[in-house]
Amino acid sequence: MARRIISAIPGQEWAALLTGFTRSAFRLEGFQHYSAPDEVEALARFRAGEDPRIDLTWWTDLARKHTQAGRRMSRVRVIVEPPSEYTRFELVAYPVMAAAGDDIRVISVDPGRWPADVPHHDYWLFDDRDVWVLNYDQEGVLRSAELQDDGQVVLDHLRWRDAALAQAIPIGDYLAVTARRAS
Repeated sequence: MARRIISAIPGQEWAALLTGFTRSAFRLEGFQHYSAPDEVEALARFRAGEDPRIDLTWWTDLARKHTQAGRRMSRVRVIVEPPSEYTRFELVAYPVMAAAGDDIRVISVDPGRWPADVPHHDYWLFDDRDVWVLNYDQEGVLRSAELQDDGQVVLDHLRWRDAALAQAIPIGDYLAVTARRAS
């Protein structure tokens, strides 16, 4: 098993993973709070009740490029209800990302519950073979990503991806359900 760790995130090596896959990229997001330096100002505006003006240009350009080339980008976001402040902030960005080709789906769970056959760690799966487990600190800052290329580990993550996708609903459906609940 190769041991490869990327700790410069964002950085060129990390960007190469997001730009270099040839068939598919899948992301599982399960934490209820993340902290990224490039989101500080937008999150502050969101907290103040303002338009967060999140700059998604890099991501939406990337998603369009991949989907136009026939590559698939997808993610499943596990949301513990009611959504955390950070998750509500993310929900502002998701429709824009989805419109660009990032197939975003949601699994909504009650507090203290977790979806069956879905791990509690975040990861990226590229081309159904390269698993990158994401390592966060207590504040939700992404500190590193570690390649897990052992055959059984890859099979486990493929199975977990499939289980997450089977339980998830499209972001638009999730937002429609939450809007109906709020009215």
